[in-house]
Amino acid sequence: MDLTRSALRRAGLLSIAIAATLALAACSDSSSSEPADSGNAGGGTVSVTDGAVTITTDDIAFDANVIQATPGQDFTVTLVNNDSAPHNWALYTEEGGETIVTGDVADPGATVTVDVSGLDEGTYYFKCDIHPEMNGSVEVSA
Repeated sequence: MDLTRSALRRAGLLSIAIAATLALAACSDSSSSEPADSGNAGGGTVSVTDGAVTITTDDIAFDANVIQATPGQDFTVTLVNNDSAPHNWALYTEEGGETIVTGDVADPGATVTVDVSGLDEGTYYFKCDIHPEMNGSVEVSA
């Protein structure tokens, strides 16, 4: 009887350990091993057209990680949140740099617009402040 009880106890502990490992694996952020500037995005490039660009979110990712803009041109970024989590879109001089503009938080299913004043030529950094692994660059060139 003691042998059966001991075997059941070991099987129970093994089951708990396996369940905990699977739960941790499901919750882990696979993008954490990527360099910070690689972005967790669809990898697309979008261009500002007629003073506007649209970025969508889904599965904790932006659909594009590069926005192309013209120097000195004001533009709007429309953030369409197709995700189940809230997101925002914020622009910085560089990763870890000064804030240029921070958009409002878009709840799941919502859309927000962020106004960006004309930028000098160069490369800027954007991210979701809630999920910093969601990031990319704004490339401003003539």
